[in-house]
Amino acid sequence: MNKNLWLLILSQVFAFTAAPVTVFLSGIIGSQFSPVKFLATLPMALSIVGIAIFAIFAATTAQATLLKTTDPSAVCNDGRQAAFMVSKSESRNWFIYFEGGGAATTPDAYKKRQSRWKKPITDGNYGLHYPIVKDFKKKGFNVVVIPYCTSDLHQGAHTNIVDGRKVYFHGRKIVEDVFNQMDADFRSANDLVFAGYSAGAIGLGFNSDLIKKYKNTKVIVDSFWLDSESRRVRQGWTKGPWVEINKFVYGNMPKHCKGHWSACFPQRSKFISMKIKHVFPIWNIGDPYIKGDMNKVRKSIRNDIKFYNAGFSVDAEKFKVDGSQTWGHVITANKHYTKKIDGVSVKMLIENWLSDAGQTALVKH
Repeated sequence: MNKNLWLLILSQVFAFTAAPVTVFLSGIIGSQFSPVKFLATLPMALSIVGIAIFAIFAATTAQATLLKTTDPSAVCNDGRQAAFMVSKSESRNWFIYFEGGGAATTPDAYKKRQSRWKKPITDGNYGLHYPIVKDFKKKGFNVVVIPYCTSDLHQGAHTNIVDGRKVYFHGRKIVEDVFNQMDADFRSANDLVFAGYSAGAIGLGFNSDLIKKYKNTKVIVDSFWLDSESRRVRQGWTKGPWVEINKFVYGNMPKHCKGHWSACFPQRSKFISMKIKHVFPIWNIGDPYIKGDMNKVRKSIRNDIKFYNAGFSVDAEKFKVDGSQTWGHVITANKHYTKKIDGVSVKMLIENWLSDAGQTALVKH
């Protein structure tokens, strides 16, 4: 028999016998020192238990992985390669969170944005502080957080000039790159939940053509939902300053966004066209981005939530749901994710929605 094969066999034998021999010898040696025989193996037992506890602790607190985009055009506003966070578990369930953070509608608006919204992240645990991300990690889901560094609602593929410098509005390029890198995991997922807040919620609509490629898909749209009345108002934003605003923000929309950009905002008609059936809308009365006749808005929201048998919409001021702007804007990224109204919270509603059991919707207005 080959000499190397013998060496390999012997190595495996010693490797597998090392642990039991160590435990056996520790008992013999321990019995020489301990007056109480059953304590002879206590040091080794404590060592084994300690290693097991540390392994469990390490598994639950291990840092996530920071991955960079591979497409040279998948860059942040400042032209540097974007990055995203991946935290893996042993399950085949995935949760993907699109970060929000407003938009730059003009060169002046862009200059006023904080620098952190224009450059790639460097923290491997980025996004793990969001309540909904913590929740899904506890549920055992693998997690992906797509940071927002392009000021374009995650949909751009164009550039703008600000003070003589090229600024990259390449949000769509970043999303495409993330999906390409994670494609095998997403395709083999048992449950695949996409979520986003504010600008990240809008990104779900613009990138719904990418989301629809996968099976077992669910979408949580936090604080930007185009009810029919809000959409009607926005469709009229085509003249005056809106000419330049639309060009600055929506200079190169995804191909499925035909006509006006509002057609690609998250809404029932868009998700129906993409055959995405499971949607959880969050759209509160008091949100500053709701536009139009409020009676029509309330009716439209109620109809949408009834259609999906899922969602959350309350009179935010009445129920003290103070969002990131005035009342009710953004729930999943702050304390209101677990705030109970009539005995239920958004967290509880989403849990029921995922398991298809119990109350899955709350409308209070």
